[in-house]
Amino acid sequence: MKHKPVLALVGVFLLPVALAWVVLQQGWFTPGVKGQGEWVEGRIEGARQWRLLLPLAPECGHCADAASLLHNIDLALGRDQERVAVMPVSAGPGLEAGFVYIADPPGQLVMRYALSGNEQQDRLTGKALLEDLRRLLKFSRAG
Repeated sequence: MKHKPVLALVGVFLLPVALAWVVLQQGWFTPGVKGQGEWVEGRIEGARQWRLLLPLAPECGHCADAASLLHNIDLALGRDQERVAVMPVSAGPGLEAGFVYIADPPGQLVMRYALSGNEQQDRLTGKALLEDLRRLLKFSRAG
C-alpha cells in the first residue's frame, strides 16, 4: 500500500519517456520538416538581399532555359520581389551547374534545387522553390 503512490509517480514520469522512445525507434514519427530543396553549406559574397543563383556552365544545356523559370518565380513573389535578386553566375567553387541555389543576405548558401531539363519536372521544382523562398522571406527580417 505504501508503494502505490511511488509507483504511480514513477509511472507518470517514466511512461511518457518510454512511449516516446518506442515511437522514435519504430519510425512512427515523421518530423515536420517542410523544406523541399536540398540543404547545402557554403558562402558567397554578400549583397544585402536574398539571391536565387543559377550557375551556368557550357556543358549544362538546360541551365540557360532555367532563366525563364527564375524570372517567373521572381514575378510570382509579388511585393517581396524587391527583396530577392535573380543572378546567373558562372559555375565555380561550391556552386554546381544544374542546380538553383538560394542564398541569404549575409552570403550563406541555404538550399539548392536540381534542374532536370524536363519542362514539367522543372515547373514542379520551381513551385517547391517558390514555396520555400516565401517561407524564408516570411520569417526573415534580413534583406
